[in-house]
Order: sequence, then structure tokens, then C-alpha cells
Amino acid sequence: MRKLMWLVLVLGLLPRALAAQEEGVRLRLLYQPQYQPGLVVLPFTAAGADAAAAGTAHAIVRQDLDYSDRFQLKEGTLRPGEPFNARLWKERGADWVVRGELRPRPGGLTLKLSLHDVVYGQLKGEGEFELPPPGAPGFRMAVHAASDELVRWATGEPGAAATRIAFVMQGRGSKELYLVDYDGENLQRLTNDGSIALSPAWSPDGRKLAYTSFKNGTPRLYERDLAGGRERVLSDRAGINITPSYSPDGRLLAFATTVADNTEVATLDVQRNCCLQQHTRGRRYDSLSPSFSPDGRRFAFVSNRLGEPHVFVMPVGGGEARLVSVYVHGKGGYNTSPEWSPKGTHIVFHTRIAGQMQLAIVGADGSNPRQLTNSYANEDPSWAPNGRHVVFASPDRDGGGLFVLDTVSGRIRSVLRGRGYGLPAWSGPMLRLPAQRPAPVAAGR
Repeated sequence: MRKLMWLVLVLGLLPRALAAQEEGVRLRLLYQPQYQPGLVVLPFTAAGADAAAAGTAHAIVRQDLDYSDRFQLKEGTLRPGEPFNARLWKERGADWVVRGELRPRPGGLTLKLSLHDVVYGQLKGEGEFELPPPGAPGFRMAVHAASDELVRWATGEPGAAATRIAFVMQGRGSKELYLVDYDGENLQRLTNDGSIALSPAWSPDGRKLAYTSFKNGTPRLYERDLAGGRERVLSDRAGINITPSYSPDGRLLAFATTVADNTEVATLDVQRNCCLQQHTRGRRYDSLSPSFSPDGRRFAFVSNRLGEPHVFVMPVGGGEARLVSVYVHGKGGYNTSPEWSPKGTHIVFHTRIAGQMQLAIVGADGSNPRQLTNSYANEDPSWAPNGRHVVFASPDRDGGGLFVLDTVSGRIRSVLRGRGYGLPAWSGPMLRLPAQRPAPVAAGR
């Protein structure tokens, strides 16, 4: 029972008052302002297609580019028959101009996009994207994927619009799993068990979700196929089976399970549903919440081996665990919910500061710890696949809900508002498009 209560506290299932104490450990909160190039998304034309659909696609793309936090969006339009003039848009403060055209095709629509570098007077990228009919379930996601390509053309890195977020919502005596698009649209309920579901984790291909559920009385580990709804038990070992995390190749699933009265990090082969391997070996302490590095060779995890939970990194297969969260002897500390950045350089987690949970980030080698938030309670961060944004839960920010933080600028936007949201997990790209043809890049740009 003692062990279960400690794990429950680490997972954030008890009131925050239980964790309210002054730590005496301080991290710096610093965001460096960066230049954001001006960008205009001209209204999309509809060549024989529905003008309303063109307007909807335009609004989605414009919002996606705003949410990318890489551009300063500016207003702009063209009069009917007016030719495109790059110099004019440059004089109006734009660096980039997006043009779009929607036209019908059998079974749906084609969206043609072009990105113009008006500073150098060159076409930076163009491509055609097949969309389902307006109102079809995949319409918004297909437009999001086109937006991600625009970000790639402009920056060399893909966007994170064609993604979803899994999370837990608390009801009356239960916690159920839900999905939502990254922009708060298309809310979908996954479970209806009247039980406790915890710690959703995406498979790398976005087709499956691993999670813990108490629906059969004990914390078992399940895997759900999102397309067909089929579900299988991955681990029903005696004790606990919690905090799953897939390896980057999808072959292994790391999780915390009971071994000889300790909670240890172990992996199993999810393709063969066998071959349990223990990685941590505690001496009267517990380890949980593993998160793989992008190369699959190491994992971050939480352990209370220093008295209170801290974040460590160790090699897959066993080896020396290295402390990466800030620890000051005699000052306590409380650091949980680590997740390794898709870029491999940083680990994000939440830490207790002045009695509240705040988001923090640290180099994968333990260098340059930095506080990301300093107001309200903020917890359970999860990286977007672009390695720049994190989604997190807050019980009291703007009435509570799920929020997205840009770790570069510090901008925070809302995904869902309300009480009871928690444990968000950001997927990889849900829709992968064929490679589009980028235009040549101007020298020096």
C-alpha cells in the first residue's frame, strides 16, 4: 500500500496540497526573443470547386501556420484579376506569401499550394495535396498535413499540425481515455469502462495506443488498435503495470512493473508479446515513467533513490543511472513525468517549485536546466514531433485544461478548457504525405 500511494503521488492522482512545500531549488526562466518573418496567406481560390471549402481550407492553413510559432502573420488579399507582385508584398512587410487553389477531382479535392520568398523573389516550394470531400472525417487532417509541408519548405523542419493528443479525462469516479486533434478539434472518446485509465502512450506509427487500466480490478497494461478498436493485454503481471513508452522502432515497450516488491523499469517485445527484460534494479527504491531517447539506446526515468522522485538517464539493457534533474543536498526536490525530445537534445519534465508543479527542461546530459513556466500549476508535459512544442495539463490556468507551450518563445495556447484533463501524450504525424517538390532555394537564404 505504501508503494502504491507513492506511485499514485508521482502520477499526480492525489491533490496537489500533498506536495505543497518550499523546495529551495531554483531554475532560471528565460526566453530569447527571436525574429519571426512576416507571412501572408492569401485567400485560396476555388477553380470549379466549392468556395466555402476553399475558405475552410484557408482558415485551417492560416491557423496552423500561426500555431507553428515561426511566423508573424499579416493580413493580405488580392483583387480579382490582380497579378501577384512579390515586390509589393515585400514593401508591406512580408517575407513569405502563401497562395492556394482548390479544384475538384474524382472522389474529393486537390489543394495546390505555393510558398513565395518575396525577399529574394523566388518560389520556395509548391505541391498538390489530395483532400477528401469537405465534411469527410479526414478533411481537416489532410489540410493539416499540407500546412506541415509549408512549414518544411520555409524552415527545413516539418510542422506538427497533422497530429493528435491522447489524454485522460476525469469523470464521476472514473478516468477515461480521449483523443483530440492538436488544435482542439475532433474530440473522440476511446474508453467507456467506468474505471481508471492512465498513461496513454502512442506507438511510433500512430496506429496503436498503450495504456494502463484498472477495469479488471488490477493495473494491467493494454494496447488498443485505433483503427479497428481491437484491444489486447500486454502485461497482467502481479502488482502494477504502468507508465508505458514505445521504443522509436516500435519493437519494444518499456513500462514500470513490480519485481520482487520493487517497482522496476522493464521492456517487452510487443510484436511477439513476450521476452520481458528488467533494466533497473532497485534497493528499496522504485523506478518508473521510462521515455526512450530517439536512437533507442537510452531512456529517461523517475526514481526515488534520493528520497524524493528525480529524473535519471541510463542505457537500455542496464548500466549506470545518471541524475539529470536538479538536486541540492538537504533541499529536497520533486521531479517527475520526463519525456525525451524527438530531437534528442533535451528532456522535459515537471518539477515542484514553491509548492506548485512547473514545467522544466534540461539537456539530455543534465546541462542547462531551465524553467519553462512560473505561474499556475502545470504538469505532465509531452513533446510534439517537431521537438519544439509541448502539451501539458493545468488544473487552474484559465479555468483548467490542456495547453500547448512553445519552448522557444514561451507562447501558450489553449487546446481544451475545463476541469479534469490530465496525462496528455502527443502523437507523431498521423498523416504522412508523399514527398512534394520543393522549388530551388535562393543562395544565401
